[in-house]
Amino acid sequence: MIDCRNYVFKLIEFRDRTEKELRGKLLEKGYDENIIEDEIAFLKDYGYINDARYAQRFVSDAVNLKKWGKIRIRTELLRKGVQGEIVDNAIEDAFCEESDDRLFDMMQKRFKDSDFGNIKERNRIFNFYMRRGFTPDEIKGAMNRMCSFDDIMTDEY
Repeated sequence: MIDCRNYVFKLIEFRDRTEKELRGKLLEKGYDENIIEDEIAFLKDYGYINDARYAQRFVSDAVNLKKWGKIRIRTELLRKGVQGEIVDNAIEDAFCEESDDRLFDMMQKRFKDSDFGNIKERNRIFNFYMRRGFTPDEIKGAMNRMCSFDDIMTDEY
C-alpha cells in the first residue's frame, strides 16, 4: 500500500491526472483493485485528484495555448475519462465570455495573405480549423468575414 501511494504521488507530482488515468496507471503497474480504490478515495478526500479542476485547467490551456475549439476539447476530455457533465460545465465556463471574433482573429493572423478565391486554399483552411475542433458554422462565419465567402462557398461542407 505504501509502495502504491508513493507511485501515485510520483505520478501526480509533475501534472494533474484524471481519476481514469490514475486508475489505468495503477492497473498497469499490477496493483490490486481494492488497493487502487482505497488510494483513489484517499486522493479524492485530500483534493489531490479532482476531475472538475482538471477539466477547467485543460480547457483553459486548450483555448489559450493550443487554440482549440469546443468539439476538440470535449472529445479529448471525454477520452481522458472526465464525465460529460463536468466537461460541459468547464467548456461553458471558458466560452461564456467568448467573442465571435476569436476564430476570426486567429484566422486573420495565420491566413491573412491566403487566397480565399482558390478552392484548394479554402478547403485547406477549412480543414485546418475543423481539426482544431471548430464547427463548420463557426469556420464559415469567420471565412465570410475574411472575404465575400457566400458567393464562392459550395454545398460540400
